[in-house]
Order: sequence, then structure tokens, then C-alpha cells
Amino acid sequence: MTQPLPSSRRLHPFAGQRLSAAEYVDMLLPPRIHLELLLTGETINPWHLTSVVGVFNVATALAYMHHDRRAIRLYEAISQLVLGISRAGFDQPGMRERLRKTFNIADDYLQQQTRPDLLRAVRLVEYQIRHGQATPLVLEPVAADALC
Repeated sequence: MTQPLPSSRRLHPFAGQRLSAAEYVDMLLPPRIHLELLLTGETINPWHLTSVVGVFNVATALAYMHHDRRAIRLYEAISQLVLGISRAGFDQPGMRERLRKTFNIADDYLQQQTRPDLLRAVRLVEYQIRHGQATPLVLEPVAADALC
């Protein structure tokens, strides 16, 4: 008879499991739509930009978790681009295409991750936002009654 593993050594039932196709679509469809609206619109909608930035934030957290230096450099560079877009819009040629290409790379990167890693990355981003460790986008203030 084999002894059960100590609780610290038990495998989580979802360890190594990736999201199903339906779960992945549910997670990435809204930011994908928001990206397209940003790229085709004349003005920058702060809610759409924030949705797109969320994908990059999770991808950056995953890159740090996996010590993926190439991905870290890519997502940090795109963070600077997004900050520029939030402040001045798409004022330079090629910004829209660069944002689309990098979003597609982040999308692929997220799709390769396991469920526990995605959850840890999302929790890390939420923690950083709650504790003021994230760089806020410089957006126009929104009236409180506009949120209702």
C-alpha cells in the first residue's frame, strides 16, 4: 500500500492543464474586440485601451514568472507605446500595426500557458494594481455619474 503524498506535494487537479478553447475565447474576446475598436476609431476610448493593457499586463507577469527575458523586453517596450497612445493617441506612423502585432504575440503567449500560471499572473497584476505598484494610464478624469 502506498502512502499518500503530503499536502504540500499533492498535485493540483488542474496542474499542467491549459484553458479550453471556449474558456480562452471568453477571456480574450472582449480585449480583442476593444483592440479592433481602438485601431479603427478616431479617438482613444480609455475603457478599450485599459482592456487591451490588461492583456499586456498579464503577459508581462507571466514573462517575469518564467524569467523570459525576451518577452519581458517586448512587453515593457509595448507598455511605453501604450502610455504614449494614452497621452497623445496614434501620433506616429506604424503605431497601430505595432500594437496589433504585439497583441497577437501576447495572445499566443497567453494561449501557451497553463491554467495555474494564468491564475497566478492575473492575481499578481491585481495585487500590483491594488497596492499602487502599476503605472496608471494618464487618462482624462471620468465623472462618477458617467460610470452608472
